Amino acid sequence: MKILALYPYIHLSSAALLIDGKIVAASPEERFDRQKMSTAFPNKSAAWCLKSQGVKWEDLDMIVVPWNPMRNVNHASRRWVSEMNWRGQLLSHVPIQVMRAIDGPMENEMEIRWGKTRIVYMNHHECHAANAFFLSPFEEADVLTIDGHGEDETCFFGYGKGNDLHQNSNVIYPHSVGLFYGTFTDFLGFTPDVDEWKVMALSSFSKGPNEYDAKIRSLINLTDKGFELDLTYFDYFNFDRRPHFYHQKLVDLIGQPRKRDEPFEQKHFEIAGAMQRVFVETVTHLMQVAKKQGSGSGNIVISGGAAMNSCFNGLIDDLGIYDNSSISSCPDDSGVAVGAALLAWHRYGKQPRKVQEQEHNYWGPSYSNEEMKKTLERFKIKFEEPKDLYKEIAQEIADGKLVGWIQGAMEFGHRALGNRSILADPRSEKTKNVVNAAVKYRESFRPFAPAVLAEKAEDIFVLRPGRKVRFMERVVPIRKEWTAKLGAVNHVDDTGRVQTVEREINQPFYDLINEFGKITGVPVLLNTSYNLNGEPICMTPEHAIRTFYSCGLDILVLGNCVVRK
Repeated sequence: MKILALYPYIHLSSAALLIDGKIVAASPEERFDRQKMSTAFPNKSAAWCLKSQGVKWEDLDMIVVPWNPMRNVNHASRRWVSEMNWRGQLLSHVPIQVMRAIDGPMENEMEIRWGKTRIVYMNHHECHAANAFFLSPFEEADVLTIDGHGEDETCFFGYGKGNDLHQNSNVIYPHSVGLFYGTFTDFLGFTPDVDEWKVMALSSFSKGPNEYDAKIRSLINLTDKGFELDLTYFDYFNFDRRPHFYHQKLVDLIGQPRKRDEPFEQKHFEIAGAMQRVFVETVTHLMQVAKKQGSGSGNIVISGGAAMNSCFNGLIDDLGIYDNSSISSCPDDSGVAVGAALLAWHRYGKQPRKVQEQEHNYWGPSYSNEEMKKTLERFKIKFEEPKDLYKEIAQEIADGKLVGWIQGAMEFGHRALGNRSILADPRSEKTKNVVNAAVKYRESFRPFAPAVLAEKAEDIFVLRPGRKVRFMERVVPIRKEWTAKLGAVNHVDDTGRVQTVEREINQPFYDLINEFGKITGVPVLLNTSYNLNGEPICMTPEHAIRTFYSCGLDILVLGNCVVRK
């Protein structure tokens, strides 16, 4: 069974192809059209997904979309479809008018088909839930999804078992944890739905409770079924008519918002810290609600945009609510197309589920070493092919060089995991400034991630025994004896957004870190995505070369080819 999932017109349009139960290709559109957070219809990424597997559009059994417009249009303004200006509008006008005439319950799915082509529109939060559960190692698990909003939901409480997902309850828009966080992202001078992780980084500079904790906590009422916001402080549900997500009442409560270009003051760190603490309290409560309603498995999977909050994720193992937890590489809307494809397969494929834990997200385009060489030769760029690539590049990094590292298939999602990475020595705090000044051009308060050999991770980071953190999805404490040794990846609160690297999953990246460890005694590298600030992660050798000569990187490694400035 061949299923193509498409998620267009959101802040990270993407496409994913599933064949017989396995994701075989996936990419956000931004990597192709080179527009950061592209909202364009994913024509290019979809075309690549199909071409990479020798599949044609007419070969597809199903096209799925992780959003069901039936849940929106049934109650849309009647003016929207009162007149028809073009016969093609019959495609939307007829079903909308029929929905209104029937005025029955809204379904979780709707379908349109012609000939062999079948397009199924699926419930957004079910697709988030599918991303979480079907990429997890669990045969059975409770499911919690939290985001800004789907069609009309902002939280999904349920459980998964075998091929099936069951929903127990939900929270309905406009009560939203995701948009609560987005409101403070806006309040602190950033862009909602884009810059939430900047606010998360800011929050670490707040050492403990302050004058804003009680004020911000008063905005959320935790209930037996979830939570309710005091909506009088928010304007995000009027976003098409209001300039900001926050109401004047929030300004009256906590003071003037920060303008985008204003310098940061201590109050901004304190507001971010208080808001993050309230977020943690709220999501912890939602986990407890999920447990009360759940299946009793002792496992939980979490998805939705809120599951990108790696600071909270790092606390889950210590909360004691669940025995085990899992978060995929792409729990936010960047991966909801992946969830839609998996949901369709398990719902319609009629095959028993084979539980397979997600080990990687290298679902994007890849280039052979020969293709890399031909690209360099075409551009008349001098390069070397060292006999011992890993040892040589590890020594260069130990000597302070900044390295662009392009290997294998591109990662899917926001984070580079060793195939489209910029790598540097993690030992000196000065390295952060060097990387920012030479390459990333981003805010100085944002931390860089440590990539560590999996078998050494528990010696260096405070991790639950056996815990794998393959996708930088959890921020955890650095052990005291290592904080001074990891100045470039040690955040202000002595934590790191760790990535554990296994040789069976990424041999080149593992071997490089291993060689660096032999040279320095530190089996860790600073790993950040291969892109300039404001640009998408590089995908092709051409992208990598252009970026290399546009910034302060010292060395570019394309497969086995090494380019030096």
